[in-house]
Amino acid sequence: MFSEDHNRYYLLQQHQRRSCLIDKKTLLILICVILPVTLFCTTYMILFGIYEKLSYPKSSIYGFNSDEMIHKNVHRAVLYSNYKYSQNYSDIPDNSYLDEHSINEFKLICYYNFPSDSNDLQVKDIDPFLCTHINVAFGTVQNNSIYLDSDQIGYLRNITKLKEVNKQLKILLSIGGSGNGNGYPEMVKNHTNRKMFIQSILSYVKLYNLDGIDLDWEFPVQYPNGDKKQKMHFTQLLIEIRENIARQKKYAYLLTLAVAATSTIADMSYDVSYINDYVDYINLMSYDYHFYTSLTPFTGINAPLYSGSNEKYYMATLNINYSSHYWNFMGMDKSKIVIGLPTYGHSYRLRNARNHDIYAPASGYGKLGTYGFASYTEICNFLQTNHITPVFDMENFSPYASKYYEWISFEDEQSLTYKAEFIKNHNFGGAMVYCLNTDDYTGICKMGKNGGSNFPLIKTIKNVLGDKEL
Repeated sequence: MFSEDHNRYYLLQQHQRRSCLIDKKTLLILICVILPVTLFCTTYMILFGIYEKLSYPKSSIYGFNSDEMIHKNVHRAVLYSNYKYSQNYSDIPDNSYLDEHSINEFKLICYYNFPSDSNDLQVKDIDPFLCTHINVAFGTVQNNSIYLDSDQIGYLRNITKLKEVNKQLKILLSIGGSGNGNGYPEMVKNHTNRKMFIQSILSYVKLYNLDGIDLDWEFPVQYPNGDKKQKMHFTQLLIEIRENIARQKKYAYLLTLAVAATSTIADMSYDVSYINDYVDYINLMSYDYHFYTSLTPFTGINAPLYSGSNEKYYMATLNINYSSHYWNFMGMDKSKIVIGLPTYGHSYRLRNARNHDIYAPASGYGKLGTYGFASYTEICNFLQTNHITPVFDMENFSPYASKYYEWISFEDEQSLTYKAEFIKNHNFGGAMVYCLNTDDYTGICKMGKNGGSNFPLIKTIKNVLGDKEL
């Protein structure tokens, strides 16, 4: 009996030992075979973007849901991106043959933002002969009057001294700016408020030797509460300002507007044909057409000259050619349409580093710049440091570049040459540049014909419009 029990115990132990050996072999197989395979696959997916490609398919450019658009004070780029418009592109005629004027009449209007610190562009570093007009930005509307703080007043006094060097230079004060239009809705409401504002305009013109005022309300009806009467009130403001100008003998001044480029906002915010009668010209903000938002999570060109062949409906209207001709179609004289060109770019964070074309899926702003806005100096440094050759899109006539997950749309000398030639060939009033601060004002960028000199992008525009070398 004892012997049988002993044998059973012995057999049980042997079975357990075999099971243990099998488990160890299995574990060894897992460690030596499956784990390396898993690590290899994971590494491959990370390095080559397989995970992103499987998880994030290519975005469609056709399917905006305009019902999701939020009507509040948001950046101009967000507003431009977040509208749906169905008018056919072919409905806008080109009436260039109706207008003819000398190239000497082309304006080159440059915005100058008040410096944020000592490292920003200073007045002493601005060439008085670079631009025909300088718009100093931005004053605000407070208590129905223009307001500048003491530092801004100091800069304004200094910049008007540039006219002592260039007698032909015009200096204007721009009021408002993106996200800075709080005072406009209340000011335009009634005649009393508007009269107070107009009196403050005249005071600034006299006191600071200004040549005019540039109203940059972004945008009537859009901000702050969608009051449709703002459109009418804004037109009435322009009428009353023009009446005030007509009464001036010694202190007559220019009245200009910075206006939305997109047709949707133009329709909603402005009585274009009436505006034409009262302003000297408009600065068409034909940039920020594409910008990262949660509703537009894909890459895009900041200031495309024309639409791409794959763009349909509203997307086909987001370009300089369409916007400029639309404003003309709605009643603005071509000679009064000054087309905006940016010296900054937009950066994006790609979802998939291997998908880096226009309209590639994006997950947010790029690391380059601040909140997706990058100066030409930053962009140039990014390209030169990483030895990147940009792609030049011959449909949009604009460059873009990418490095791993970073994607950037920007302007260079080639793209601005095309766009300045467009202005000349179509007999528009000139070019507006936003802005002096974001061009390479130190001359450290070595790219392009004007590389190594300060303001290479603006000089490119000036050369084309003036049809001569600097």
